[in-house]
Parts: sequence; structure tokens; C-alpha cells
Amino acid sequence: MDKNTLLAVVLSGAIMVGWYAMFPPPDPPPREIVNTVDQEYTDRTKNSVRQESTGLNVQDSTLSSTVPSSSIKDVDSSLPSKEVTIETENYRLVIDTKGGIGKSLQLKHYKHTKPRLTLSTWFPFLTSFIGPDYLDEVTEDNRVEMFGNHLEGVPAFAQEFKGDAKTTEMFRNTVFSASEDQVVVEEGRLNTTLTLTSPIVNGLQMVKIFEANPDSYILNYRIQLINRSNDVRPLEVLYFFGEQRLSDNGGGMQQVSHEGPVFFFDESLQTESTENIENELPVTQMKWLGVEDQYFIGAAVPMTPVKNGFFRAGSYISEPQANQLGERKLSPYFGVALPKTNIQPNLFVESDFRMFYGPKEDLELLKFGHNLEMSHDMTLEILAAPLLDLLRLIYGYVGNYGVAIIILTIIVRVVLFPLTFKGMKSMKRMQQLTPKMKKLQEKYKKNKEKLNKEMMELYRKNKVNPLGGCLPMLLQIPVFFALYSSLSSAVELRHAPFIFWISDLSQPDGLGITPLLMGASMFIQQKMTPQTAMMDPTQAKIMQMLPFIFTIFTFTFPSGLTLYWVTSNILSIAQQQIINRIKTPELQN
Repeated sequence: MDKNTLLAVVLSGAIMVGWYAMFPPPDPPPREIVNTVDQEYTDRTKNSVRQESTGLNVQDSTLSSTVPSSSIKDVDSSLPSKEVTIETENYRLVIDTKGGIGKSLQLKHYKHTKPRLTLSTWFPFLTSFIGPDYLDEVTEDNRVEMFGNHLEGVPAFAQEFKGDAKTTEMFRNTVFSASEDQVVVEEGRLNTTLTLTSPIVNGLQMVKIFEANPDSYILNYRIQLINRSNDVRPLEVLYFFGEQRLSDNGGGMQQVSHEGPVFFFDESLQTESTENIENELPVTQMKWLGVEDQYFIGAAVPMTPVKNGFFRAGSYISEPQANQLGERKLSPYFGVALPKTNIQPNLFVESDFRMFYGPKEDLELLKFGHNLEMSHDMTLEILAAPLLDLLRLIYGYVGNYGVAIIILTIIVRVVLFPLTFKGMKSMKRMQQLTPKMKKLQEKYKKNKEKLNKEMMELYRKNKVNPLGGCLPMLLQIPVFFALYSSLSSAVELRHAPFIFWISDLSQPDGLGITPLLMGASMFIQQKMTPQTAMMDPTQAKIMQMLPFIFTIFTFTFPSGLTLYWVTSNILSIAQQQIINRIKTPELQN
């Protein structure tokens, strides 16, 4: 490979890494996915046989249950509002009986923020670059809060009666009767339910039933809407499942994964950008839909027919950071619209949903089913998934994810060593040929055909493949991106400490020590690489800038990624030292 081609390859790789880090691939434009109706499925549901829904699009229908609602009690409309809770090993759900809405859902095993040592503690102007120190607790008990509750009128488990603002407002201000003040779901016991029942509101009554699973992040949610009047009630109801949680990324770290609306359709994961949502983005035929960020997801699967799912976006003012005023931001929320329904007197319509509010941890996602594990989306997953599994396996033995990353890096470099060794030997041989190549270039500078012939003869005599130094290196690029993706998306690394000042491998190194080590090791590696000696002064100066550029990038990378890069560079330096000491055969003219 000639020096211009080599330079192009190196710069292309640098640009790819930098661009991917600073500007993740854009989300596809919003779209509505429409498909036909499964009439047989709809007919079965009319007969009150509860089966798993695939989110089928059902138009005007009468879906009233044939079961009388006389067993559902009347409720005193003068009850005072209160908060009731469902507590499991994994989460604590707080429901306000006024409106029967979700007020809070905190994950017990995940903190919202974790204090860390950072230069922004002493130099606040650096906060936007390297992030805050997180000395202040952001939420109660500093747990991850899955309900943002920063948008007005769209809390989780709220409802809207389309075209009937009066009934919508009345239900939002109605106090539900709760079957229990507190439900504690203990591990190993059966699912436990909490029932909220509303008084009769404008001829309608609503029952909300929450069923919690003791050993997962699954929440079953069932709603019965009863016609208490003597007339047929035509209704079109929307149910809300919550908005995206407030991010715990206070600045400094690059966004390395999708955040916002997501759904599963046609056996593939579909993502949308919040900025692309205008008024409402409907989706039909989805298996599930929800909102996600780098490590957590809130999602719903309709178990009974719905007309469509939908995403909307609302604006809010963010909390001020480091003497800066809060800024206006968009936040997505999601829900479903039921088919237009005619409810007969004293009958009801029942809607059933399977919910997940929790971490994108593979085992938990698999418990939920419905292909929710696809939300843990990784670049080059065919490589990234096994690497992440290996990282978890190593952690099981060493108990420290920082140490596990170092060991994983060593294993990867050992596996790739035959390719790397071959490439380094080829580069060294090419370096030895450089003086002879320059003489040929000078001698035949006016005869390109003769020059190429002599160069090929020179390669043949010395048994050198001009591409031998590049191809093995290029084969390592997919491995790098797979490692980058797996380390960036692993919720296990979130708040995982390493040593000393690195208390969170998912956040940037607040003191900038590992980025500086990365830059220094990259510079040393570059100086030791034979190809740099083959470049002209202009090319060499460009190459010398790369360690500085990548150092700036890694100031905003999660420290786990930077640790991988530093370890990889140190191993490359050691390999180059070995190669440089190996004697090569004498050159043939």
C-alpha cells in the first residue's frame, strides 16, 4: 500500500470514529405504518377471550363485554385523594387516587446520579464539557425515576376521551377508591393486584387494575370502562403510559445511543426522533411501543385490540445547571387509542396491557418477552453481543468492571495477534524498502508504467505484499466498533466504579487523566509505527494531530471506553517493541 492510500485509510478511520462519536446516525423520518385488520382476532375478542394482541388496527366496532357490570361497587364521590403504593423487590410505584394516575415509579437498584470527582467542582465553566460532579440528589432517595412528570396533563395511566373534553377533565379530577393503601409484593409469591374504582362520572365508571410481578419489572395494567347510563355510549378513548424519564446525563458525555420513541414492527426495531414528532405520530401493527434512553426503557404491549399506538411530544424547562438558566426541551410520551366503541348500558369494555419500566438488561428484557430484548440495540450485534457476554463472565470472576474491561481487551488483542503481528511485520518490511522505493520513484518519475513494473519486481524479490500491512489492520475496525457499541450500551457499567478517581465507568473521566493517557499512548504508538517514517513532512504533520484530536474526543467518552482504548494502545506499543527486535532477511535489489 503506497503512502497516499495509507494516509487515506488512517484519516478515514479517524473521521469515522470522530463522526460516530459526535454525530450519531440520524433517526429515520416519522412515518405511519398501516396494515389490514385481522377480523378473526377481533371476533374472538368480542367474545371476551383474552389473547395476546399484535396491535391490530380495529376500526368502528362494538366491543362491549357481555358480562354485566353489576358486581362492580359504587364509590363515594366525596373521598379525599391520597397516594397508594405498590412495592416489589425491583421498584416502588406510587399512584395518586385523584385521576388514578402514576405519580412515581422508582427503580430500587439504580441510582439517578452518583457523585464523582471532576474538575467542574473547582471550575464550574467546565461543566458543559466534562459534566457535573452530581453532589446534589435529584430525586427522592436518588433512585432512577421512570416517570418524568415534567409535562402537564399526560401522566402515566391517565386517559383522554376524544372529542369529549368535559368527561376527560372530570375523570382527571375524580378521586378513585383504592382496594389497598399499600401493596407489598414479596419475592417468590404470586402476582398481587391493586384495584382503583372511580365513582360514576357523566354516566361512566372506570376500574383500573394493577398486577405486579414479584421478580421482574413487569406490570400488568387492566382498565374496565363501564356504561352506567341507560343509553348506548359511543366513545373513542386514549390511554397514556407516561413520558420519557429525565436524563441523568448532566452534560459532558456524548449521546452514544438513541433516546426517544421506539417500537417493534415487522420483526425489526424502529426508532423515531422526538424532534420529528408534529402533533401526533401514530403507529399501528406494532408489537410493542415505548420511550427509551441509553440504559432504560418504558414499554407497553397491547393484549387486547387497539386502533393504534401513538407518540406525542411536549415541551418543558430543564433544571438550571452550573449558573446557567434552564432551557426549553422536548420530551416524548406514548399511549394507545382504542377503536371507536359503542358501549351498551350496564356493560363494559376491558383493555389489557403488559408494561415494562426498567433497565435494558438482557435477562430482564427476556422475562418480558415480545422481542423487547431488541431494544438493547448494538452496532454490529453479531460481534458486540458475544463481547458483552464475555465481559459479564469476566466480571463474575473479578468483581470489577474496570478490571474486566482490561482483561477483555487483552483477550481480544491476543485473538487478533496473528493478524496484527503479520501486519506489523509487513509494515516493518515496507519501511526497509522505503529508500529503494524512493530511488525507483526518482529514477522513473517520468515513466509510470516502468516504475510500477520495477516496484512490483522489488516486492516480489523481497517477498513483500504491499497490502499486507493494511488489510489485517482494517479487519480490526469492526471489532473496535463492536466493543465501542457493547461498552456504551451496557447498563452494568452504569455507576460501576474502577479505581481511585473513576467512580463511574459510564461517565467521562472528570479529571481527564485517562484521556491524557490515551493521547500520550497514541502518540508513542504512532512514533514507533514504521509507516509514519515513510510519509512526507506534510502527511506526518497531519498524522501528528490525530492524538490531540482523539484526546479531545475522549474527554467526553464514558471512562470505560477510554480505559479500553488506553489498554489497547499500551498492548500495541508492547507488540511493536517485539516486532522491532525481530531480525528480518537482507533486502534483495
